Amino acid sequence: MPTRNVDLTDDLDRFVEAGVASGRFGNASEVVGEALYPLEQREREDHAKLEWLRNAVNEGFDAIDRGEYVTLNSEQEVDNFIDKLREEVSAELAAKRNSA
Repeated sequence: MPTRNVDLTDDLDRFVEAGVASGRFGNASEVVGEALYPLEQREREDHAKLEWLRNAVNEGFDAIDRGEYVTLNSEQEVDNFIDKLREEVSAELAAKRNSA
């Protein structure tokens, strides 16, 4: 297993020592490892979200290339379009709930 030297603030050092002293962790490496797992998970989730967004953008550009888009010329048209989408999504969710 690789060895790393890290510098901790006094507060973090006390926290690590307390975790080991309490018996919750066998050593400082276990404390640090436990702390790194959520960071690793968040980075995996962020990567997955970014991939999803890239795919969504590509799908959007492909739809535009196929002529599948709506031109909105005023703030009112944008508001009306968003309201219509909201109603459609709400109806779709209600239908899914009722069929479950």
